[in-house]
Amino acid sequence: MRHPYRFAAAFSLLLCVAVPATAWADVAEFYKGKTLRFILGSSPGGGFDTYARTIARTLTQHIPGNPKIIVQNMPGAGFAIAMNYLYNVAKRDGSVIGATNSGLVMKQVLGEKGIRFDNAKFGWLGSAGKATPTCMVMSRTGVTDLKGILNAPKPVNFGSAGTLTRDTPLILRDFVGGKINVVRGYNGTAQIRAAVGRKEVDGYCSSWESVRIQATEMLKGKEGDRLIPFLTTGDKEEPVLKNLPLFADHIKNDDERAAYEAWLAPYKLFRAYVTPPGIPKDRLEALQTAFKNTLDDPEFKAASKKIGIEISYLSGAEILGLVKQVFSIGPGAKARLEQLVGAK
Repeated sequence: MRHPYRFAAAFSLLLCVAVPATAWADVAEFYKGKTLRFILGSSPGGGFDTYARTIARTLTQHIPGNPKIIVQNMPGAGFAIAMNYLYNVAKRDGSVIGATNSGLVMKQVLGEKGIRFDNAKFGWLGSAGKATPTCMVMSRTGVTDLKGILNAPKPVNFGSAGTLTRDTPLILRDFVGGKINVVRGYNGTAQIRAAVGRKEVDGYCSSWESVRIQATEMLKGKEGDRLIPFLTTGDKEEPVLKNLPLFADHIKNDDERAAYEAWLAPYKLFRAYVTPPGIPKDRLEALQTAFKNTLDDPEFKAASKKIGIEISYLSGAEILGLVKQVFSIGPGAKARLEQLVGAK
């Protein structure tokens, strides 16, 4: 166990660059004895839930005043319900933070109905990881690779829950030409995996970083009942993915390629965390510093390694730069993305 006084001194030194000592004292006084709410826009059991709960357990040790943290799942509409709540309802005093879905950046750009927030105005704490969208199919279908999906005798049913699990199979279907049906209505990847087990659907697309943690048994299944990755956005350092076809190599239309690249950009900040807009500057800076220190914490690194979580840090400032980059996409890419988002 850490010595509280030694920890407080170390944290003070780390924080002083961003927050003056008097401000640090004020922040510590605010958080002392409080419970910080961690809003999560997905269901329990999925990759977002695993990341958020693992981060929350260490984050409290790095916030001045060491508040308690409770994680509250608020699933629905691909995280939009949770982010609408964070932006429009939650207190703007630093007592509420949230795990967001990076795909909502693109949804805002395209003016999707139900987005009642401005991503550029959130307080971005940072991101704990990227996502590598990857599509997989069960071997029981007789389809084991991209060629099989392109030439399937009948469409293969793919489960869809939120932004990534919806948009990626649509790109597979509409940009690459895969013969699939996109089956919506699931509430997170955990439900999709269960549906695969019940044979309601035979494939899905998700971040490989989540799949390798959450679907280990399915990936190791028997020859006739095994989950097989067949197409990825690209991560050649990952052994399972290094020889797979890439989406980018199978999208020939220029507008569709530009649309795909714009869509993919937010996944560099896939595990991002935010506060409501307008919280006091010293508390935002303290939370940003606490987030970075959490990802650097040896205990957190050990816990992450034990459960297979991969960490890839981006600062709040870097994220805001990427958000503004996506907001500046050209008209051709935007038009094609609008068609994709509106696809059935």
